[in-house]
Amino acid sequence: MSNERKNQDITGWVHLDPRSKLMLLVLFSVVVMIDVVDGPAYIIRVIMTFIPVVLVCLEGKIHIGVRFTLLFVAASWLQIYAQKYVGGVAGMLLLFLCYMIMQFAPTIITVWYCISTTKISEFMAAMNRMHLPQGIAISIAVMMRFFPTLGEEYSSIRDAMRMRGIGLGGGKVSKMVEYRMIPLLFSCISIGDELSAAAVTRGLGAPVVRTDVSEIRFRFRDYMIVSTMLILTILYIIFSIKGGNVVL
Repeated sequence: MSNERKNQDITGWVHLDPRSKLMLLVLFSVVVMIDVVDGPAYIIRVIMTFIPVVLVCLEGKIHIGVRFTLLFVAASWLQIYAQKYVGGVAGMLLLFLCYMIMQFAPTIITVWYCISTTKISEFMAAMNRMHLPQGIAISIAVMMRFFPTLGEEYSSIRDAMRMRGIGLGGGKVSKMVEYRMIPLLFSCISIGDELSAAAVTRGLGAPVVRTDVSEIRFRFRDYMIVSTMLILTILYIIFSIKGGNVVL
């Protein structure tokens, strides 16, 4: 069996249904609205945070999972350090930065996981199964491809600036807008036009019943992961209420 076939088998085993990924996003949206700093609810929150990290690693993007883990650990350590040893405005800013990272990290990694591991054909098939209006489905599909493409454009602009010996605005921060942001804005316009043309070419928005090439269905892994996340979310809410973090 070739390496390519093995990679396909591994990816197929961990690949979730797009509807399962949307359910994970909804559950994490509930989690980030409740702030906890200690107790059983905080332990559950940390466990839930690293579930999408594991899913990302199982999709073959181990470097992303490692980066996120290091970022989360560093933010946790800096928050404890700033509370004890850093005061004044610098301490407040550092605490705020660490708080934002730890508070919204679960949603950020989940959104990245959903976008990077979901094909547009799979997403549209899932939206058709859910009977979502085409206007909403198409808008989300275009957005899902806009930001990754924008990231690639920014990397290309950065590489071009590096080849010309221009780093961080050529030594002047004010030149950052001229050397990077302006080309990026023009790229945004071009990307939007290209994605719109691609949507029209694929027949999205046509007043007919679309057929789907991608076959999607719930599997055992979908039920297992979604059920686990649902149970953890319920426990998280219960412990948060007992801890006084949620007022009914």
